[in-house]
Amino acid sequence: MKIAAILLLPLLGTQFKPLPPGPGRALAETACFACHSADILVQQRLTEKQWTATVEKMMRWGAEVKESDKPLLIKFLATHFGPENRFTPTKTKPVR
Repeated sequence: MKIAAILLLPLLGTQFKPLPPGPGRALAETACFACHSADILVQQRLTEKQWTATVEKMMRWGAEVKESDKPLLIKFLATHFGPENRFTPTKTKPVR
């Protein structure tokens, strides 16, 4: 029975949640989706200060974000994926 239940779960890496609409969405998709699925973003609960540090770190690691676009990206992320975020994770198959 355990094996049958595992087979019903989606494969790891399946994208479950789209980003919410709003100013900065396209920028987040362009800047973040090169390395991450939307699921990595939607599960976060970071403050604006934490998102600023995260975006700056990702830029140092190669995320293509113009300095002039950084405030819009941070605002989008902090607005939608801040401490009040009510994300519910989706179960996936274990990696073997």
